[in-house]
This record gives sequence, structure tokens and C-alpha cells, in this order.
Amino acid sequence: MTMSLAAPGMNETEGEQIVASITPAHADALIFAGTGHTFDEIVTAAEARKQLPRFAIPSRVKIKTAVTRGAVESQNIAAIYAGSDPKLKDEYVTLSAHVDHLGVGKALNGDAIFNGAMDNAAGVATLLDIAQMLKEGNVKTKRSILFVVVTGEEKGDLGSDYFAEHPTVPVTSMVANINCDIFLPIYPLKMLTVPGLEESTLGDDIRVIAQQMGVRVQADPQPARNIFIRSDQCSFVKQGVPAIFPSFGNEKGSKEEALENKWLSDRYHAPSDDLMQPVDKAAAGRFNELIEQLAVRVANAGTKPAWKSTSFFKRYAGK
Repeated sequence: MTMSLAAPGMNETEGEQIVASITPAHADALIFAGTGHTFDEIVTAAEARKQLPRFAIPSRVKIKTAVTRGAVESQNIAAIYAGSDPKLKDEYVTLSAHVDHLGVGKALNGDAIFNGAMDNAAGVATLLDIAQMLKEGNVKTKRSILFVVVTGEEKGDLGSDYFAEHPTVPVTSMVANINCDIFLPIYPLKMLTVPGLEESTLGDDIRVIAQQMGVRVQADPQPARNIFIRSDQCSFVKQGVPAIFPSFGNEKGSKEEALENKWLSDRYHAPSDDLMQPVDKAAAGRFNELIEQLAVRVANAGTKPAWKSTSFFKRYAGK
């Protein structure tokens, strides 16, 4: 099942009839047979950034489809922690997390409910915890903090795309986005992995807060996965808003990396991502404290976050 936004102009695949994918194992037989070219040849040229060949493909396919369409409504949730500065209170540091998961599906080991505890009830809990800490601590921030819990992330960042295009505050007033998605507190917080770390001055801010808490910071060690454009922060980035996406980090070859890899293998997008799994609650609490301090730092800064001159994403600034 696929979903798209009903709002005019927001269906990126409007009019699309067929989408098909073929595994590499079958590509030569089904696509490249008779062309004089191979799948490996095309991949090798692409990876070397060489000009790809152009040629006719003799293969033909005939497809008949039946499509059932329907409508569903799902809400984004937004709230504001008001700033105190007469001039800066109309600027917003946005904290985001997604509230949806996969729902009910094919049973695995007798369980058909895809709970989404880490992905991403934990992120929503972080936002709720930070809101409570700010309120109970009577924390004063010059800028306002905008909490946005979005829907439809698992179907392609639909909720955040809609919010970023139709925000409850002027899009130009959103100075930063800090996205909390599957941050994975399954071992002590000693290091953060931060996609977007080198893209804007938000990377400098999180380094300062992390250092104060004795936490190391690293950029995404696997940039080829394109994590920075695969969660809700990307919706804000496309509107020109500097963003980062912090989560627990680890060193290559460490026991923490082994724990993360096992979690991704056993629990990611599976029913076992539930409340019965091991969670380092103390580490989760430290993460929440770090994100709160980061949000407060950015909210009280004399200048707004800005894209670095070397960032690919600076082209969106001022959109």
C-alpha cells in the first residue's frame, strides 16, 4: 500500500501508473539481454561518475493492474513553548518526531502488531519530556520552541512535508529543526552520531553541549546511506531550515556497534520493536537533557543558525 498527500500539488508521483523494480540477479536476463551491455558495466560506470551509455532495450513488458483507492485522515500535532524576548519570540526552534509506524501486518513469531517503540514512540516521548522539563523548570528562552509531532513518516515523510509546506507559523520564522527519530538508547550515551553535523552551525552548537556533558560527536560514518534526507528533517531542509538528526553513536568494531547491528537485524520495522526490549533508560534521559540544552542554546543565541558555505543544502536557504 502506498500513500500520497491529497493537498493540491503535493503528490510527487501524480499520474504515475506503474512502478517496478528488478533485482540485480535478474537484470541481465530481463533488461540487458541483446543490448551488448551488462548490469555490472552500468553500475561500474555510474560509480566512476562516467557518462552512461545510451541504447535501445529490446525487452518488452505488458502489465495489467487493478488499483483500489481510498482516503484516510491522520493529524499532525503541534504546540508552542512561548519565548520571552519581545523581538525574538516570533522565531521558532522546531523539535520534531514522528508518531506513526507500520500498524498491523503479517505476523512474525505469532505477533502481527508493529509497535514502533524505538521507531518512533521514543522520539515522541523525548519531545514530551523536553516540554515538561521546560515548563516545570520555568525555563526562559528568547525564541519560542515549536514542538511538531508528525504523521506519515513511514510512508515518505508525508506529515512533515505537509507541515513544512503549510506550517502553523511562517516558514521563514523557523530558524532550526532538531529531529528525534529512532535515536536508539540501547547502551550508555558516550557518543552521538549526527547526520547534518557539518552542514550548518547547528553542528557547532551540538558539539558545545555534548562536550559539556562528556559526550563525543561524530558525523554520519555511513554517508552513502543518505540518512540525512531520509527522515522528517529533510522536509524542513527543503524549506531552507537548517537541521540536524542526532542519535546514539558508536565506534566501528565496538560492542555498541554490534548491539546496534543486532537491533537493526532483529527489531527494526518488526513487531519485536516493543516495550519488552532492553532499554537504557538512564541513557535515554541523558539524551533528552542534551537535546533540551541544545534547543535552549539555539533559542537564546544572538544569531540564527546558518548553513555552512560548503553545504550542498545551502541552496535552499531563503526559499
